[in-house]
Amino acid sequence: MLLAEELLLLGLDPAKGTVVNSARQYVKVGLSGALVAELALAGQVELRDRRFVPIGGQPDDPLLRDVLAALAQPKGRRSKDQVRRLDKAAGGVWDRVVARLADGGVVRREPRSLLRSERYPVRDLAARAEVLDRVRAAAASDRELDPRTAVLLALSGPCRLLEVVAPDRSTRKHARTRIDAATAQTPVAPVVKAVIQDVQVAVAAAATAAGAAAAASG
Repeated sequence: MLLAEELLLLGLDPAKGTVVNSARQYVKVGLSGALVAELALAGQVELRDRRFVPIGGQPDDPLLRDVLAALAQPKGRRSKDQVRRLDKAAGGVWDRVVARLADGGVVRREPRSLLRSERYPVRDLAARAEVLDRVRAAAASDRELDPRTAVLLALSGPCRLLEVVAPDRSTRKHARTRIDAATAQTPVAPVVKAVIQDVQVAVAAAATAAGAAAAASG
């Protein structure tokens, strides 16, 4: 299972099939970051001069091949720009990760209706439990982090999944410390955080503009 699939499982409410804390737009950015991290761990991408640069051979996985090809394009001079445009450049990262989980029987796709958006209840609860237990154990301990778990823990912060990683409020201070440690170990995490901050600014600006328009029309 790819890191992006594990991150989406971590963010899903298993019964409702929606992303917890209304954090879908942040997890969506996180999926792109997780795919870049997957390539970095495989020695196929490195962060060089503030940009992700392909350095190795072609991945066997078709999604990772498309991500690598997108990173190789000259568009996007900075790593933040590369991650921001990766969803579209790779043919819809969110949809492709969901499709992989659905095809593997890990989640079930409940189509969009007039009253609600598409949902993805978890079918393979054991698969989600394995990811959840691993990340929670990493957040609660002081042991050395393995690289793959470090990526998930690092991305849980900007993806607004702290409450998932540390459900007990009394443990969240320590979890934040562990997320910081994982972020230092995972170069893609600060890039994802920066993209998410841009998303937040854009959403706030849109909300302000909508409020001003409503006030003017009233």
